Amino acid sequence: MDDYFFHYWDNFQFQGNDVLWFDDDLLPKQAAVSQRRSDFISYSKETLQGIQSKRVGNRGRRPNDQNVHKRMMEMLKKRWESEKAVAELAEAERERNHKHMINERMRRVKQRQGYVELHKLLPHGTKSDKNSIVQTAAETIEQLQRGEEQLKRRKLELEMMMAMADEANLQEQSKKQGKMEEAKIRLRVVYPSSGIDSLLGVMKSLKHMDVKTKSLQSSISSQEFSAVLQVQAKKSAAVVEKEVQKALYEVERKFRCAT
Repeated sequence: MDDYFFHYWDNFQFQGNDVLWFDDDLLPKQAAVSQRRSDFISYSKETLQGIQSKRVGNRGRRPNDQNVHKRMMEMLKKRWESEKAVAELAEAERERNHKHMINERMRRVKQRQGYVELHKLLPHGTKSDKNSIVQTAAETIEQLQRGEEQLKRRKLELEMMMAMADEANLQEQSKKQGKMEEAKIRLRVVYPSSGIDSLLGVMKSLKHMDVKTKSLQSSISSQEFSAVLQVQAKKSAAVVEKEVQKALYEVERKFRCAT
């Protein structure tokens, strides 16, 4: 149909002042010309108020209107502060570990010096390893304790000998006061608390009864304390032995109550 229209139009010729009329309904309608708006508008008071009202948030605060550089600086600052805190914690941990290591080294050095000084006090030929030093030191301490006990016994014997010498000097004076009887006293205590304290209690009891000791033989152990005394007294041997045994039991009782 389009070909027919244009073919007919080409053969159509206007005659004179002929005018070609068209119905308005047949003519295409001209599109409405829209006025182009400019990107730049005048910022009047009403316009500024409208923009500000749109920028207000739901909480009544203005949104972050800082530029990108300031926001970037704040972000980097927060990140730097967090990294700084982590670095400070790590540095504190390293410092604590370093102090612990130094203290441990000093402790080991002091311990090693202590072993060296202890090794110098031990008998010649002791091995220098720690186990040998500790074992030898323990054996040496036991020997010293046994030696101390022997010295205490020897001291007690010397004191008793001195006491007997004093009694011998006073024997002549006792003859002036009256004739004294000689007697042998036997004492025995099973499982004594302290053999030395028991013997000292016997000597004090004899001195209190004005009994002179001529000889003394004693045996002290952890299982038994026994003694044989040759004494001179005005009283009978049975009475003296009973009094001394009673004093001995009293010494044991006091010692056990004290411990």
